[in-house]
Amino acid sequence: MEVLERTINGSNVKIYIGSGLEIEINRALEKYNGNISFVSSILRSIYSKKIRAINSTKSFMKDGERAKSMASLNAVFRKLIKMEVERDSSISYIGGGTLGDLTGYAASVYKRGVHYLGIPTTLLAQVDSSIGGKNAINFMNIKNAIGTFYNPEAIFSDTDFLLNSDPALLRDGIAEAIKMALIMDSHLFKYFTENDIKSIYCSKNLQYIIKRSAEIKLDVVTADFLDSRKIRYLLNFGHSVGHALESYSGNTISHGTAVANGMILESYIAYKSGYSSMLHEEIKDAVTRYGIPLINFRDIEADKLISYMKNDKKVEHGKLNMVMLNESGRASIEEIEFQQLRRYINLYRDGT
Repeated sequence: MEVLERTINGSNVKIYIGSGLEIEINRALEKYNGNISFVSSILRSIYSKKIRAINSTKSFMKDGERAKSMASLNAVFRKLIKMEVERDSSISYIGGGTLGDLTGYAASVYKRGVHYLGIPTTLLAQVDSSIGGKNAINFMNIKNAIGTFYNPEAIFSDTDFLLNSDPALLRDGIAEAIKMALIMDSHLFKYFTENDIKSIYCSKNLQYIIKRSAEIKLDVVTADFLDSRKIRYLLNFGHSVGHALESYSGNTISHGTAVANGMILESYIAYKSGYSSMLHEEIKDAVTRYGIPLINFRDIEADKLISYMKNDKKVEHGKLNMVMLNESGRASIEEIEFQQLRRYINLYRDGT
């Protein structure tokens, strides 16, 4: 087991990474006056024994992007009130990143904030979304339109949940781990170019990927927790296009697939803007090694895609602050006008 510990925005956060973390989870839960765990209903039969071993009151609910809604939020609040959850109680989630987003937002505003713990069960959540305190729900088909910054006190990334995972969920997590590598660790990116999807069905390899990705994210969010210095923008590499692709498709494209294809297009834009060499083909090769589907951008209307990108939180004074990849392991934040974006997207669609 690995344990990472940081002080983020004045609060202590511990991340436990390894196999068989039930003992550590129960030890943490003993500190509170009861705990209610919101659990992805998909896990009920697959990991029933492991979930029963966690000493908390369980409330099963649907996971996935549709869970990040006002209706789901109201259901969580009703459950908390019915269970008479107090401020010295705690809320936790056992599931993917969307359930983490929902419950984290609820924990941050219920009674002006209650204790919160994360038990992410997907690779994507373990390498990225569970870390950093961002919580949100979608509104009017705009991803993460309403949200807060609120750190969990502890995160338990148990690799046992991954070894029998749906390959599609593993691919989504790998996409985010590749993102971490590209913005801050060329050695980690090299690891991904030398391995493939088969290599991650191993606790040791998973622990390495999760630990290194978590360290990168902790470094960034510790330096800029509230996104006020634009350092945290680096974590959005691939996401300006990726979130737009998700909205464009009505969330039929998975987050990891959207981000992976977003990284390819955004690195092409960085190349055309003069910030890097032709890294987009290298990224495309790495993505395909892990079976992540490639989107045919010829089927994407540039104007419609850009209409969603204009809702990106990094838009200021009519320009997008985009993450421009400079080289493997290094990126910068640069302003780009939407007219220029449209031109580069159309060039990429045309294969030039």
